[in-house]
Amino acid sequence: MVGVGLIGTGFMGKCHAIAWSAVGAVFPDVAKPRLVHLGEVNEELARRKAGEFGFAKASGDWRAVVDDPEVDIVSLTTPNQFHPEMAIAILRAGKHLWCEKPMAPSFAEAEAMAAAAKTSGKVAALGYNYIQSPAIRHIGALLDENIIGEVNHLRIEMDEDFMADPEALFFWKHEAASGYGALDDFAVHPLSLVSVLFGRVASVICDMAKPYADRKLAGGGRRAVETYDIASVLMHLENGIAGTLQVNRSAWGRKGRIAIQIFGSKGSILFDQERMNELQLYLTADRPTEQGYRTILVAPHHKPYDAFLPAPGHGLGFNDLKIIECHELLTRLAGGPARLIEFAEGLEIERTVHAMARSFEEKRWVGVRQ
Repeated sequence: MVGVGLIGTGFMGKCHAIAWSAVGAVFPDVAKPRLVHLGEVNEELARRKAGEFGFAKASGDWRAVVDDPEVDIVSLTTPNQFHPEMAIAILRAGKHLWCEKPMAPSFAEAEAMAAAAKTSGKVAALGYNYIQSPAIRHIGALLDENIIGEVNHLRIEMDEDFMADPEALFFWKHEAASGYGALDDFAVHPLSLVSVLFGRVASVICDMAKPYADRKLAGGGRRAVETYDIASVLMHLENGIAGTLQVNRSAWGRKGRIAIQIFGSKGSILFDQERMNELQLYLTADRPTEQGYRTILVAPHHKPYDAFLPAPGHGLGFNDLKIIECHELLTRLAGGPARLIEFAEGLEIERTVHAMARSFEEKRWVGVRQ
């Protein structure tokens, strides 16, 4: 039985805790893990969250989780800038690691994390749960079948409005220490889908923008915003497909949008994460009198939807994707094949993001592996 440690109990920390708690009930082919040790910034918060999440032990020092001999794997869900030190310590302690994206604010730190994972021989996976969607898996199967012919153009977008309010206070995602902004906070998710569906990006040209130059501070005054909420990218993939990527953390009305449009020589495929239990398919093979987008509702025959529900139309949610990801991780720990983005491939996503940032700084096309 796998012993689990958790560092960080915010939005994603709770998602991980739910996944660890539910995975054995949803997927009976894996043993239920033990929730061993939870770490937070202080003892009081750690004890409270351990009680809520069901962890046996709690500590106000994350190192206590890493040093616990009963912990086999650690979920790391802290803010981005803390990932490098913590991830490397976890791997050097001989623990497996499930780390939320992105890997780190700088590429050098991400490289150090990947090197630590390789040296450790342990599983080090990143929290790219959108690749687990039954709809995305089915899109991959359709592409493998060449159902829309030769793909020639890809458009992918990610938008949310949690930073759209100009009166909202400055917080850590506005600090340069957290990264570039939407480019690495957001764009890594669409890039994870590009990675599993099409492969690597070859070259990019990027523009970034700040909708608001500064933000109010809780104690009064204002502070300059150091990150970019908007990024727009033209890209060419290594397989020759042309594409666009657009991301925006200040897009009023968008709550959890990851929209994909895939255009081929014989049709096209559309998907939007805000309607995550359906996709749309257009085929030129249909009779002209019936040609049009058909909506395909995700159902039990779109694996692993059937592990949750026996009937179509009921729908999965965000946390269910995390449970699927947790199952893939446990399968990987047991030596089986798994649908995961581990640190080696995750580093390629980071490389792409940093090439985009370099393109913005230099105002030119940049090769991802220059």
